[in-house]
Parts: sequence; structure tokens; C-alpha cells
Amino acid sequence: MPAARDITVEDLFTHRGGLAYAFTSIGPIAKVMEEKLPAGMSPDPWLAALGAIPLSYQPGERFHYSHSTDVLGFLVARIAGMELRDFLRGRIFDPLQMHDTDFWTPPEKRDRAAVVYRPDAQSGQLQPVPFPEYTAPPAFCSGGGGLVSTADDYLRFARLLLNGGALDGVQLLKRETVALMTRNRLSDAQRQIPFMGIPFWAGQGFGLGVSVITDPEKQAWMGLGSKGAFSWPGAFGTWWQADPSLDMVLIYLIQNSLPLGPEMASQLATGQRLGSRMALPEFQRLVRAAIR
Repeated sequence: MPAARDITVEDLFTHRGGLAYAFTSIGPIAKVMEEKLPAGMSPDPWLAALGAIPLSYQPGERFHYSHSTDVLGFLVARIAGMELRDFLRGRIFDPLQMHDTDFWTPPEKRDRAAVVYRPDAQSGQLQPVPFPEYTAPPAFCSGGGGLVSTADDYLRFARLLLNGGALDGVQLLKRETVALMTRNRLSDAQRQIPFMGIPFWAGQGFGLGVSVITDPEKQAWMGLGSKGAFSWPGAFGTWWQADPSLDMVLIYLIQNSLPLGPEMASQLATGQRLGSRMALPEFQRLVRAAIR
């Protein structure tokens, strides 16, 4: 069936373009995403391969977490006339003094790298997960993932958003832009649709790249937070939240990897792979109790 309309930039920001990830999908489309988009592709072949895969949903129909942010990254690079890595360094990382954030870890910094772990399927014991050590920045620098950073650098980025787009005299975004980013854009009907088998949108919505709490009493899946607090989790168990009402940023880095394959959506829907993240609500409670 042909698409009812073109995908818009807002569709990409809100993951409502009909695109997919292998790990957020089930059935044949998940396998196709995994097979047609292998690691190591350069941007142009990757975009061509993605464009040849059928959409999972009509543009604008529903939230479906996907490669949308990767497409946005390449769109930014095309508009700016430079590689995405160069754009991010020149426009964000260098002005914010995020000196340890990049798409690779240089040899002289590797002794500072945290180890990522994954539970062994048989024993349940944590095992280190090896990651490739590039000899140079990779050809595929993803808008949706792949950055290496530190808690200090991430805190500076989160403080920028908490402060309405400015930090230490550096203004990267208008306050009105941050307000647009942190306003829910999902309809009530779209928030009734489970996310990866979970009633994720109870009490929260999604803006431009971040989730935002709309009702703290109903919100359950991102832990504690005031109305208007915004955040998003990561595949390694990482999580952050900016809470404007408390003028506070929380950063939680556990480095516990999930296998990002077609089986992941069904595992999360049945409660598997969530045990390692049960400490997050306790972390939030302890922090909030300490500032009362």
C-alpha cells in the first residue's frame, strides 16, 4: 500500500514517520531491518537501503521508535554541508566544552572507558560486552546513537536544556525552541497504543526527541518526576531527566546492555530484561529525599 502522504520533519522528531528499528519490531519487518541495514554501511547506501524497506505504519499514524533520528542526523548534515560529526563538534560539543564526547574513543582515553555488561543467559552472571575499538572515527556517525561520553559532559548538555537553551554564557537554542521540544505532541489516541508491549504513555507524552511527564500520578515507566520533567532512556540502562520545577538534572548510568535484536520487543512486553533497571526508581527516590 502506498504512503498516504510524505514523511515530515516533525514525523521524524516524534517517531511517527512509519519507520522502524529491528529491536522495536516483531515479525518479518524486524528481520528485514536487521538484514538490510547491517553495521558498517556508509550514509548514502544506508539511506537507500532504508528507503527500500516498507513503512511499518502510515506517516503520522502512531509513535514507533525507529531510525528516524538517524535520518534527522543525515538531514542536518546535508543542510549544513558537512559531516554530522563535524557539525555536532562545532555547534554543540566544543561550545559546551564537552571535550570527551565523540563517536569514537581515541587510544589515549581508552583506559577511562567504562565496561558494559550483559547478563549471561545460562548463569545469570554479568559478562563484559566487547565493543569495537576504531582506529579513526567511523564512517557511519548516527544521529540516533553511537556517541561516547562522560557523566560530566552529559550533565552539561542536560543543563543546557534545563536552562532553556543556554549554559555559562553560551546560547545554543532559543528558550521558545526548548519549550517546543518539551511539549507533548502525541494525541490521546496515540498514547493509548502500548510502546513495545508496555503501557508506556500513561501520564506522559513525547515532544521533539524527549518524553515529557504530563501527569506525575499516572506516570510509572520512567520513575518519579514532576509535571513537565523531560527525559529519555538508553539501551545500556542509561537514563537522564531534567526537572524544571525542581531545577534539577538526574543522570543514571548503569552500563547494562540489552541485545538490540528482533526478539527484544517481545522480551520487554513479557517483563524480561527489566530486572537490571529496578534500581532506577530507588535512585530517584533517594535523590529527591536528599534535597527536601
